[in-house]
Amino acid sequence: MAKLISKRYAVALFELAKETDKIDLFNSQIEIMYNSIKADKDFLAVLNHPRISGGEKFNLFQNIYKDNISEEILGLISIVVKKNRETEILEILETFLELVRDYKGITTAYIYSAIALSDEQLSKIKQNLSKNLNKEIIIEASVKPELIGGLLINVDGKVIDNSIKKSLEDIRKSLINN
Repeated sequence: MAKLISKRYAVALFELAKETDKIDLFNSQIEIMYNSIKADKDFLAVLNHPRISGGEKFNLFQNIYKDNISEEILGLISIVVKKNRETEILEILETFLELVRDYKGITTAYIYSAIALSDEQLSKIKQNLSKNLNKEIIIEASVKPELIGGLLINVDGKVIDNSIKKSLEDIRKSLINN
């Protein structure tokens, strides 16, 4: 239910951004706001605190962001706080950023490897994925030693598992079934 509500707010802001030709402006402002809120545990605690009034929470947003965000985004925050949905702020902002990425044909590829990959290797993977998916790719690389070797790539809900761990599991299953 909360995801659906968050999506409604994000879609409304996205549609407004399209109508007013402010997608890039809103995207950059929301990215800054999202990252700063997510990194500030104290701010999140205030947003989630039931004894702090909506007015005080909105004033906090105004004081922190008034010079860095447009009136439209501040208006969205006002509505969200008035409807007592401030606990959903991060999800709303994240959903908006996802909508912009989808609109612009940008997707994130999560790449897991047993050891850290070089910039050259990541660049080649990015080029191949971009060519095959016909999208701009953002790479999020992580090290997972348990993979033993190879790669595990998750992009657009698809998983490409070329890890040694997966190969060993497949061999084990094959031996058990035979």
